[in-house]
Parts: sequence; structure tokens; C-alpha cells
Amino acid sequence: MKHLIRNALVALMGIGLVGCEWGGGGSDNSWNDSGSIANFNGNYRAANGYLVSEYTSTVSAPTTSGGITYVTYTGENAGTTGGNRVSLAGKTQFGVVKPGSVTIVLGGVGGSAHDNGSGGMIGTFVLGVTNLAVSGSFEYDTGVWTLQLAPPGLTSSQSITLNYTAAGAATGGGGSSGGSGSGASGGISIYAFNVQQSGNRISIVDNNGSVYSGSLGDVKTTGNMGSGSSVATFVDGDQVIAPFSAAGNSKSGMHVNMAGNFQGTVSGVAVVSEKSGASTITKTSFSLGNRVILGTWIEDGGKTGDIKGLAGSAASVSLSSTTSTNAP
Repeated sequence: MKHLIRNALVALMGIGLVGCEWGGGGSDNSWNDSGSIANFNGNYRAANGYLVSEYTSTVSAPTTSGGITYVTYTGENAGTTGGNRVSLAGKTQFGVVKPGSVTIVLGGVGGSAHDNGSGGMIGTFVLGVTNLAVSGSFEYDTGVWTLQLAPPGLTSSQSITLNYTAAGAATGGGGSSGGSGSGASGGISIYAFNVQQSGNRISIVDNNGSVYSGSLGDVKTTGNMGSGSSVATFVDGDQVIAPFSAAGNSKSGMHVNMAGNFQGTVSGVAVVSEKSGASTITKTSFSLGNRVILGTWIEDGGKTGDIKGLAGSAASVSLSSTTSTNAP
């Protein structure tokens, strides 16, 4: 990695520089143009499935009742359904399950199913304006469960999340139990971000309309400085890396902090220099492709998830620097 981009325009002996700038602006007092060469505006989606991965499940501290030790698992990932389904089935990661403690929710679908304390599953899923009555069974010894949904059933795939209490201490003694697969916030799926950038300020809007505001950190590049050059030299294949942080409230009402990196690959570099009296204006342009967002999603309360998204198109970047020769 080279030095920060905003420091990459080197002031040579007898040369004065005006910093680079890329279109955009902002009224926020903390705004600056340190993100100028990092055009990460656009739409980001996961290559497959959900942009925010399934959270690790929250595990309560062990408690004892009637001589039996119990732990409660919240947000356990149970996979993803197919579309056009009227029946579902699965198994909890841990058992023996305490009767009356089970709740099953689907990402993007309201309502829930729960056990009745005697091996039956009941409840209602809300799909738009349609209420789907739920019935089924639960085997407390094994954690095996089945659900039957009233017609028309599910019309699209949904993530499945389990909440339950089971006998026996959790592996690792509490904290978090590993989870993976499709993701959701409080049962609400997140599969796309729209990123709006102005200088170093960013706004991230998810597919549910929730807004997370933040900023870019020090933007770096793998490109080298040209020998004796007064401007940063970009080479096709260079990586531009921009750390970011953002925060806001998800549709489920949870406060969320995000942190990670935007990354992109430089291509099509073009440099043009123009003389204007004692000044030289150097204009550099290139395409920033293969743009990705990689990070961590952290909810108040401790649940976390991985953020992995890819922009479907490249973005144009234009830089301009001015050198002027001082009078002898």
C-alpha cells in the first residue's frame, strides 16, 4: 500500500499544488474531499442470496431449573426455504428442547409459529395481506420440527430463524453460537444497498428503505508514484481501498453500526496535461470496476453479520491537479 491519496500529490521544490477533486459536495462540517478518487456510488447486491449474512445466534448464560441446566438460543439460522412451499421441516442445533420455548420466524414474512408445550406447532405467518395458518409438530428430545402452511403457502424463498431453550450448557460456555447462510434483521431480509457518496460522506439505503449515514476513512491505493511526478500515478489493475463506517436504524427497529471497506479495481487510465500560462493542469481519468463492499453488521444487543456486496457496474473517476512555477 502507498501513502494516503490526499498526500499523494507531492509538492516538489519550486512547485505549488492544488489538491485533486471529484464531483460532489456537502454541507456537513466534517465533509472533505479525501474520498475524491473513490467513486463508490451505486447499487450493491450479494452474488448469491443476501447481502447481510445470517447473524451469529445469541446464547444466554446457563440457568438451572428443577436441577436441569438450560440455555436460550436466539436467532439460530435454520437455512432458507424454497419458493411455492406449503410445508417446512428442520432440526435445532441443540437439544433436549424445553417445551413451550420454541418460536420460528421467516425473513420477510410477518407473524411466527411456536410450540404449544405438548409437541404441536401453531401460529400464523403474514404474507402481505394474507394470513397463513400454521400447524405442525416438534420433537423435544431430538429438536426435529415440521410445519404445514395453509394455501397458498409461501410464494418466494425465505430465511428461517429459530429461538428456543435447550438443556445442557452451550459449546464454549455462552456468548455466540456460529451461524451462516441467508441473513435478515429481526426477520426482515437485507439483500441490497444503494450507496450515495459525496466527498468522504456516505449514505447507505437498504432494500427496506432504512438509511445508514457515515463516512469514508483514509483512502489508499496500491498504485505507485511516477518517478519525479507531481501527481499520483494510477496503473490499470491498481486496487483502491476505502475504509468506511455508518450507523442507523434497520426496519426492525434495531440500531445498527457497520464498518468495513469499499474496494475497486482501476482500469482505462488516461492522463492529459494542459499548459495555462505558468500553470500546468493535469487531468487523470479512469474507470473503477469490480467494486465491492465488505464489512461487519453489528446490532445493539450483540448480534452480528457479514456484509458482502458487489456493484453491477463500474464508475468513472476524474481527478485534476494544478502546478504553477514560482517566479525566480
